[in-house]
Parts: sequence; C-alpha cells; structure tokens
Amino acid sequence: LREFPSGESFRKVEPEEGKRGRGQGHIDAAVFSGGIRAVADDPLDKKEARPLSQPRPLDFQQHIAAPAPLSPSRPRSPWGKLDPYDSSEDDKEYVGFATLPNQVHRKSVKKGFEFTLMVAGESGLGKSTLVNSLFLTDMYRDRKLLSAEERITQTVEITKHVLDIEEKGIKLRLTIVDTPGFGDAVNNTECWKPVADYIDQQFEQYFRDESGLNRKNIQDNRVHCCLYFISPFGHGLRPLDVEFMRALHQRVNIVPILAKADTLTPSEVARKKNKIREEIEHYGIRIYQFPDCDSDEDEDFKLQDQALKESIPFAVIGSNTVVEARGRRVRGRLYPWGIVEVESPAHCDFVKLRTMLVRTHMQDLKDVTRETHYENYRAQCIQSMTRMVVKERNRNKLTRESGTDFPIPVIPAVPDSETEKLIREKDEELRRMQEMLQKIQRQMKDAH
Repeated sequence: LREFPSGESFRKVEPEEGKRGRGQGHIDAAVFSGGIRAVADDPLDKKEARPLSQPRPLDFQQHIAAPAPLSPSRPRSPWGKLDPYDSSEDDKEYVGFATLPNQVHRKSVKKGFEFTLMVAGESGLGKSTLVNSLFLTDMYRDRKLLSAEERITQTVEITKHVLDIEEKGIKLRLTIVDTPGFGDAVNNTECWKPVADYIDQQFEQYFRDESGLNRKNIQDNRVHCCLYFISPFGHGLRPLDVEFMRALHQRVNIVPILAKADTLTPSEVARKKNKIREEIEHYGIRIYQFPDCDSDEDEDFKLQDQALKESIPFAVIGSNTVVEARGRRVRGRLYPWGIVEVESPAHCDFVKLRTMLVRTHMQDLKDVTRETHYENYRAQCIQSMTRMVVKERNRNKLTRESGTDFPIPVIPAVPDSETEKLIREKDEELRRMQEMLQKIQRQMKDAH
C-alpha cells in the first residue's frame, strides 16, 4: 500500500486471484487526505492486519489531523484568532470561563447604560452650550430666557432633561440636571441647599428601591458627576464657589470648569488654573480624583491620563455654530481677529474634557458614586435607623419593668426631611410589629 497525496479519491485494493488464502486476509485500504484506514475481513488474520491499524507516530498524527469544527452553538466574536470561542471542542485544557467577558458584554449592551450629569454655575457661563457641544444635541431649544429683573428674585430650581442616545449599537440614557437661578440673586445665602437636597433625594429613592421587594429593574437616577463652572472674571474662586463645593464634595464627583476660556490669553489661563488649584487645596475641597494607572497599562494611556490630571480645571469653550476655517468646516466662534475652534487642543481643553467624561472615565465616575458617595449616605441611614431601634427597645424595657400597661409612645415628629421621613416610616413599622407581638402574648397568656 502507498500513501496518496491529500485530496486524491480513495480506492479499494484487492489481492490477486488465487493468492488469497489462510493467513492472507482481505484488506480494505481507504485513503483520506494522505492517511490510511485498514480493516480485516477474516478474523483469523487479525494479527497480520493489526500493524496497519496501530497508531501512527505523534508527528504523523499531527500531519494528518484536521482541526475539529466549531460548535454551531458558539457565536463568533470580533476577537479573531485570540477568541476563546475558537478553542476546539476536544481541547481538554479548555474549561470555558474565558468567555465571561463576552457574556458580560452581551448582557450590558442589551440592557443599556445610564449616566446622570449635573451642571451648576451662575447664568451666562455657557453651561447649556457646552452640554450641547459634548453630546452633539440641542437639549434647550424650548428654554425660556428670563429678564434681569426676574433673575433678581428667582430661586434656585432643578430641571431635568432625559435623552436617549445610541452610538454603534450602544444605548445610553443620558440625564442632564440643570440648576437655573444658582448664584443669580442678590442674596445667595445657602443657594446650594436645593442642589444638595436633590442629590440626597436621588440617594434616598435608590435606597428605597434597593430595600424593596422588586429590585430587578431599579432605575439609577443618582448624580454621577457635577460640572461646576467657575467664572473667568475674577481672581480665583469666589466665596460662593468655595461654599458650594465644600457642601457637595461628599455627595457627588465635582469636576471644576473654567468657563469662557476664549476671553483669556494662554498665560492668563495658566495663572488662573494654578490659582484655582491652590485654593481648592487650601480650603480642603475634595474634587474628583483620577484613579492611578496600573503598572501594566499602555504608555500612551499613562501619558494621556497624566495630561488629563494636569488640565484640571478644564478651560473650555462651547459653540453650537459651524464656521469655515482654512477650507474646512469646524465648530467654533468667529471673531474679527480670527477663529476659535472648540475641538482644537491649542485653543481650549474641550477635547480633554470630553475624553475624560465620556471615553475614559465615565464608568469610574459611576463606580465612585456607588462605592463612596452612596455608601456613605447608606451607612448614615442605617446608623440612624439602628439608633432609633435601640432607643425604642430601651423604652420598651422600661415599660415592662415598671409594670404599666400603656401603649408604646410614638416618637415625635422631627423637622421635615426625606431621610428622617424614611426613618419615621421604619420606626412606625417596628412599633406596629411590637404591638402585634404583645397582643399575641397576652392572648396566649389568657388562653392558659
């Protein structure tokens, strides 16, 4: 028998007539892609046919072995040759947990993502324009502009705009929280309090949903980031800026923004940035801290991350108009002395802000909100509820020792607050349960 090259059709090899006898079994040789399969007809000739059915050497088996086909149930991935799905079904070292990233990716894409961004600062600093420039949309087309007389008596309001964005199959539910009226009144004492109350209300609502029975479809409306706009017309931070950031830095990730950078020269921008950073450190304000890069990160990513850290506060320019410059159309502002391009790194930090906020640190902003700010609020709620329960137990203990049979007193109402309201509801529920237990105990005692 001879080996045929790959692709040649197989044939049947027959011994010559008259030469078949005892000891000469009829051998069928089928050639597949250079390999031979031998089968003996006569059971007495198994010994002589066995050498043809013995395993080939390892190098020969590797030469003739064809890769096992992929399972039809395994989806393809854009990873290419490094895709863990491409492992053979017969690979005994393949377990399958390497596909976990794909499973998480499919589930996350199907569910979509949520992000809540708050913008705060006095009127006229370009907050609405910057938001429209960041997400390429017009969220304030129906906004009513107030006159100067109306702004004097205006109180701080909280307005929310929800926008569903889809990019390359990825869905994002973007919520923009605006604070019209902030810093516009003559007396701005505690004008930041409605903003802090709104953030606490979102924490409280999430805490209620998380403590309820139906926790499968919890909607996350917690504020993940606050862009605080600082006026370029001044020497560093104003007292209102300091009070606002100190009141909110334990509730939300604050990213300071130096607004209207096109009104300053490059040297003035650098001086104001240094002054603002010094005052933030002096007053003990904890703004959003960029996470440290891992040692195995790419060098380009490390350089990009370092450039973002050094750019705080971001000096930005916003524009909703498209102008023509050097034969191309760009978003910017046209002045008699030239054109300011919004997306030019030489003119402002708009690209760096968008990179940080959307492309590199959006998930980290959400993680810090969940793991730090919300956990602090949740711990305070649980501690308050625990103190109330302990106080109620001590009161019941005194009632039993005194032998009196008066009802359990209700805790007096405290100043109206959403957090304290939740605590009172929990306390009422505990009180009703204790009354029910005491009633059952009395019934059992009377029955005996």
